[in-house]
Amino acid sequence: MTLDKPAPIQPIPVFLLTGFLGSGKTSLLNRMLVADGPRTAIIVNEFGDVPIDNDLVQVDGTTMNLSETSTGCMCCEPGSDIVSTLLRLCEAVDDGQIQPFERVVVETTGLADPAPIINQLLMAVHYSIGGRFFTLAGVIATLDALRGEATVEERIVGHKQLAFADRIALTKSDLLGPDRAERHAGLEALVARINPSARLMDIQNPLALPEQLLAPGRYAPDTRGGDVLAWLQAESPLMRAFAPQSSAPIPGLTRHSGIYTKSMVFDATVTQGELAAFIDILRHAAGRRLLRLKGLVALADDPSRPVVLHMVQDVFHPMLRLHTWPSIDQRTRLVLIADGIDEQALESFLLTLVPKRRRGRATV
Repeated sequence: MTLDKPAPIQPIPVFLLTGFLGSGKTSLLNRMLVADGPRTAIIVNEFGDVPIDNDLVQVDGTTMNLSETSTGCMCCEPGSDIVSTLLRLCEAVDDGQIQPFERVVVETTGLADPAPIINQLLMAVHYSIGGRFFTLAGVIATLDALRGEATVEERIVGHKQLAFADRIALTKSDLLGPDRAERHAGLEALVARINPSARLMDIQNPLALPEQLLAPGRYAPDTRGGDVLAWLQAESPLMRAFAPQSSAPIPGLTRHSGIYTKSMVFDATVTQGELAAFIDILRHAAGRRLLRLKGLVALADDPSRPVVLHMVQDVFHPMLRLHTWPSIDQRTRLVLIADGIDEQALESFLLTLVPKRRRGRATV
């Protein structure tokens, strides 16, 4: 008589969705999640202290779940690391707060360095987290067709996000203009130079199927190139613990230097004129130092239908009016992420958005 061997435990695949600020991660996430796909737990990590992207993820409650992390960057904030977040997710399932899931998608903040997050996941593969096993199935990076080349060349985090990915989604290519073909070819050459083994998908292509970016797989860092392996080694717990404190193990390891984030929450409505003046002044004063402005705004003409704001450096995307608030929180919320801007001057300027007579309970 022979005993049947227990069926091997199938680890739950985890997909890391990364990409610089404003490159279209949340929009891509909405397109990757199809109604008849696997039950998906979504973890949204935000750099600011007021969550907004979490409300903008479209989730079909019958097939998917949404789990929100604490705010703060997942690559460097204590308590926001990926293993702790997965543990809280498992506990939520065991407590009956959310339904069991078949895969996890982690949308990182646009300033997140993928190296420490990937290291955590690769190390955690061999250990149970909340009674479950996980595996890193893929790293997806969004590449902004308008700003992506400059971001990759100017910012080490943007370069690393592209280099670590095994799947790259080209976004906003429909906005390239009359020289689209030439600029598209330049972006393809950029990817070929930095990460030639990655799969590149232009998600603006009418034939593109973004859900295929979540195809099952196993992330293999040794196929990504020498720089990736060096970054992972530099971010290992032993290296971080014993490296000299006066210098980073390798150039470019210091994260978020000079980056400043400010949030604004208030109950009062805003007129279209006040909002337009605020955006216009901010664009001209900050320019490209304003890395990101995002928010949900209650306009005075119809507070029940909020406006979604998106601004990437000096590019202001057309405002989108929602049919209803995406959550029970119906306050105006703005998050601003800037590089090298005077913090006191910025805070004073933010308070000019709403006149004192109608400011309500404002938090800046």
